[in-house]
Amino acid sequence: MVQLDSASPDAPRPRTRRQAWERATNVPMLTLAVLFVGVYAWQVLDTGASPRLDTWLTVTDIAIWAVFAADFGIRVWLSTDRWRFVRRRPIEVLIVLLPPFRPLRLMRAALLMLDSLNRSRVTRARLAIFVGTSSLLIMFLCSLAFFDAEYGAPESKILNFGDALWWSMVSVTTVGYGDVYPVTTEGRFIALILMTLGIGLISFAIGTATSWVLDQLKAVEESSGRADQEIGALITEVRALRAEVAALRGSDASGDGSAAPGAQDNGSAAPAVDQELPGRTRPVS
Repeated sequence: MVQLDSASPDAPRPRTRRQAWERATNVPMLTLAVLFVGVYAWQVLDTGASPRLDTWLTVTDIAIWAVFAADFGIRVWLSTDRWRFVRRRPIEVLIVLLPPFRPLRLMRAALLMLDSLNRSRVTRARLAIFVGTSSLLIMFLCSLAFFDAEYGAPESKILNFGDALWWSMVSVTTVGYGDVYPVTTEGRFIALILMTLGIGLISFAIGTATSWVLDQLKAVEESSGRADQEIGALITEVRALRAEVAALRGSDASGDGSAAPGAQDNGSAAPAVDQELPGRTRPVS
């Protein structure tokens, strides 16, 4: 006896071990990424920190890097196609390969946050949130790195973190007033990163917003087109109903006109019969 498979073809596939691990570690890894950005900001902005505090912050930085490296190794081990998994995640590979050195903290902080935000399934709403958050994040991290590189340098225009934020906003929007500019090699490298990533993210955000507006206009046009079609169909039905009513009225009028002469003939014939009746003779029984 043949048994039919009761499983629906549209039923969701069960999660793999790697997907289950990623689902369980999404929130902790995002928390660690935010913590790393906080540690990085603390080290940069607290210019008068004691050597002991700076050492603790550096140890925390290295510990977070080690956790992310271990998480990536576990996910590679749980994957069914490990080489394909590594090839499709260049950001995470860079996170693991970049050592926790001070000049590379900007890259690692940006990669950690972008990877944590990009773990979920991509939808339009999540993509818009990802692009907007990434743009603000790049501006903030580049401001931190620029302040770290330029503050205290000879002939530097950066006197506080506000100047670095101002430079970041002016540079990413391609305004470029020229009142603040990098004077160190590291500052120029950070400016290059900001111009490359920031302008691309801002342009992508503008393109996403424009696409959303065009989709809304298209939806309005489609709904108005459907409304016009429905109104046209209703007008056609009303005209057909009017034609049917006119036809019914015409048939009723023609029926009344043909019945009137017959009634007159019957009325005139009846007296003739009545007049002939008295002159008839009844048969003799």
